[in-house]
Amino acid sequence: MAKSKSRSRHHEGRQTNLTDLWASTGGNDSGLAKPTKKTTTSNGKYVTNQSGMKRSWESSSDTDSFAPPAKAKTSSSLGTLTKIGSINSLWENLSQPDGPLLLLRGQIGGKTSSERKLTKQNISALPEWNDNVVFKIYGKECRMRRRICQYSTGGELQYSYSGLKNMIAPDFPEVIYSVKCQVENFLCDYVLKYKDRVDMTVNDQEHHLRISPEFIKLVEEVKNRSEGEQKKEIFNYCLLNHYRSGEEYMGWHSDDEKMLDLHSPIASVSFGVTRNFDIRARKKTSGERRTRSARIPLGDGDLLLMFPPMQYHYEHGVPVEKRVAGDRINLTFRRVNQ
Repeated sequence: MAKSKSRSRHHEGRQTNLTDLWASTGGNDSGLAKPTKKTTTSNGKYVTNQSGMKRSWESSSDTDSFAPPAKAKTSSSLGTLTKIGSINSLWENLSQPDGPLLLLRGQIGGKTSSERKLTKQNISALPEWNDNVVFKIYGKECRMRRRICQYSTGGELQYSYSGLKNMIAPDFPEVIYSVKCQVENFLCDYVLKYKDRVDMTVNDQEHHLRISPEFIKLVEEVKNRSEGEQKKEIFNYCLLNHYRSGEEYMGWHSDDEKMLDLHSPIASVSFGVTRNFDIRARKKTSGERRTRSARIPLGDGDLLLMFPPMQYHYEHGVPVEKRVAGDRINLTFRRVNQ
């Protein structure tokens, strides 16, 4: 069970400035259309089924160690990119059946690459990074290759995952808190604008994008907070992973820890080089081998939102990509029950 110990310092006083700092939005209309046939490239081919909802990359190689296609060429090949109102210029709906997914390209950490580079540098310089993490899996001690750190609202929140028990997450530093404010602003604006069209009670088989009434209520409380009322927030915890080369990776897993809020999404933010984000079903059909159902290249400043019940139906991972040069920092924001 998660435990929270409040400290005297808090973020209430800086909420307004940070929110204003990151509240700006922008982006160009992608103009993407639903694929109707297979599209071939020099590295392989993108494949969609008849409904356009299955996305996968079939490489001409048997390994994952190829360089990902350029970002500008990948978006149109990810399957159905559902356009919903004028917010289309920002959001892509990449939802799987029982796996609601929303993607926002290049908007987090700054509008320009130089601004995002500075954000990444500030995150990389944080003193809490740990590159000597040892954990147990099936009774065997393993050393984590990538370096990690974590933070939480008020500090001292304890979180357990992947063989690591009761790790203490100190208070959000300014740069992480700033990114969190921006993520929450984009998320709240989307949910409030389209809450009547993404309710969990709507049987939307075409778009597979459903958001629970409980989370919609939380968003409304966050945005409608009266002056002087105690601050409400969506995310109170952040885990950071630093992939220093294409050799460093994340194996198949689901973020389904019991202490996580059942109704809130997990927000994944990327800074640095583009790395692939793979998705596959958690359960395999009898006699069949589980295969990747989607591959999403995540680049600098991208935000991927994974809504429930995705973690109960799918696993995800970051594969080895030996040809990738450069590093990537990933932040995953979560809402932990206290």
